[in-house]
Amino acid sequence: MDSVFEGHGIRFEFPDNWILHEQSSPEEITLTVQSPDTSFWSVTLLLDRPEPQRVIDSALDVFREEYTEIDIYPGNERLNELPTLACELDFVCHDLIGSVFLRAVTTPNFTLLVLYQGSDLELDTLQALLEKITASLSWESDSDESPGAPEWMNIV
Repeated sequence: MDSVFEGHGIRFEFPDNWILHEQSSPEEITLTVQSPDTSFWSVTLLLDRPEPQRVIDSALDVFREEYTEIDIYPGNERLNELPTLACELDFVCHDLIGSVFLRAVTTPNFTLLVLYQGSDLELDTLQALLEKITASLSWESDSDESPGAPEWMNIV
């Protein structure tokens, strides 16, 4: 990976041939890196620090509205050495199986949502790269407050 994003208190690496987009509002900042195909990786910084469960539930609601048949698998992932609320979704779209990976964690400065997505055909070659982008994600903390362990709840 040749490119590095540093800003808004976070840092991550991504492939040089992927395109970086930034969207922001007073409540949140979203950074997305788009592959040359249809797969993408994004991180959203939610500045009002909602609970990870609420963030994951909201994301799941959006996918449930869009797709009639979704399989949800809870995960056990870490971001920047912190445990997250995590899940994977599989759905069918235009005869392809799509997969979405969600990770949410609260930090002293924001709640962070990582979402990456791709079709089964692309993920055969790109999933390891998307996970590498996720593993490169780190953030600074302006606070001495400990974020603590997330409360684990049923996300299905």
